[in-house]
Amino acid sequence: MCFIFPIKNNFMKKLIIDVAGMHCKSCELLLERSIQDIKNVEKVQASQSRGTVEVSYDANKPDEEAITSIIEESGYTLGKEVKLSWFHSNPRKYIETLLIALFLYIIYMVAKMSGFSFGGFGDFTSPTLGVAFLIGVTAGVSSCMALVGGLILGVSSKWNEEHIQASKWHRFEPHLYFNIGRIVGFGILGGLLGLFGSFISLSSFTIGVLTIATGLIMLLLGINLSDLSPRLSRISITLPKFLSAGVANNGGVSKHITALGSGALTFFLPCGFTLAMQAYAITTGSFITGALTMMAFALGTAPGLLGVGGLTSFLSGTFAKRFFKFTGVLVLLLAIFNISNGYTLMNLGGSSQIVPSTGVVSSEVQEIRMTESDGGYAPNVFHIKPNMKTRWIINATNPYSCASQLTAPSIGITKQLEQGENIIEFISPASGIIKFSCSMGMYTGKMIVDSIESDTQTSLTPTQATIVSDIPTETSYSCH
Repeated sequence: MCFIFPIKNNFMKKLIIDVAGMHCKSCELLLERSIQDIKNVEKVQASQSRGTVEVSYDANKPDEEAITSIIEESGYTLGKEVKLSWFHSNPRKYIETLLIALFLYIIYMVAKMSGFSFGGFGDFTSPTLGVAFLIGVTAGVSSCMALVGGLILGVSSKWNEEHIQASKWHRFEPHLYFNIGRIVGFGILGGLLGLFGSFISLSSFTIGVLTIATGLIMLLLGINLSDLSPRLSRISITLPKFLSAGVANNGGVSKHITALGSGALTFFLPCGFTLAMQAYAITTGSFITGALTMMAFALGTAPGLLGVGGLTSFLSGTFAKRFFKFTGVLVLLLAIFNISNGYTLMNLGGSSQIVPSTGVVSSEVQEIRMTESDGGYAPNVFHIKPNMKTRWIINATNPYSCASQLTAPSIGITKQLEQGENIIEFISPASGIIKFSCSMGMYTGKMIVDSIESDTQTSLTPTQATIVSDIPTETSYSCH
């Protein structure tokens, strides 16, 4: 049934039409632009939240049949929106989700036990443009795939699910523009990093917030794709309406500009490989070198990211629906992974219960040694003595892997590791736990400060430098 309510005021008359099926700001813009072209229509305001379209006119009333025809031809239903439930009554949907999650977990465990690692390929000793490209290729099938690829998979699957009748090229177009925007954006922003040096930097807490925000977006996308909640499936994450309307005069251009902008903005997502290359771009001190380095890196990620996006563009029918369900569960798992990593980063400096040094610092030096590789840090748990000069020696075997960007906020340390030995010196606090992590929170570790009264025997002696090699490695999140 169609509900049309005429409203009059001293300035303009209105028709309020109930419309069901709008799920995002793009739906609102589509209806507004289509109805605006009808004769005698002065203004159109569509509202997804209220489920209405308001048509304003002056003396002459527009053709109501033309308005309702446009609404129906655009794929929407006339009438009140049906209130959806939070959960499905059929448990089969949730059983399918659990089975898919179990299948993905088995694949992950098999890959992990076989020693397969996404941390990096080989030892990249100098970040030339060729090496930057190869690092990008590695990132495109590893940590960037988990972060950026997860977003692409979620967004592209949702887009193609809603445009299942469109041509394959039409469904693939956004991925092409996304990667073009990513390459160009990385070039411009990488150049700015090279120009301004270390002026631009983000704290681990801020990176953690960004990671959690990314994870939450992916969580909603995963819920939508896997159809776990009918009500949440109606929620879409889009640009604010005033921005969407401002970037273009038609939906096609807006779609392309949105894809270009989204690709460029992935520069700020905290992928370990990306941060490693950004750190190098900072050290170049050159706009051109920084830009070329980051463009080469982004170009290297393109095949992997285009592959995961393009895969969703060439599917149709029943298989497509099953694939979208499968990718939805995968995106959900990646979302949980990123939220967990973000939480780790946010709590690196705040929950360690660090008691600052007493001011009476021993002249002796304690030394700890650690190895960084594409598999993380080893060892990653240390016992150190309080109020002592501490020399942290890190042997970086792959300085452009996920683990190469090291951060320990509680002692004010953030360092891009270089090939070979990296030495960090600090005064150990009076007590507490110093937590450290890679830039994405996937590889973690800690230094336990043994209090003077503690019965715990430290692995160090104050009279000589000692290699801590007998402390067991603690399990942590990793790329493999």
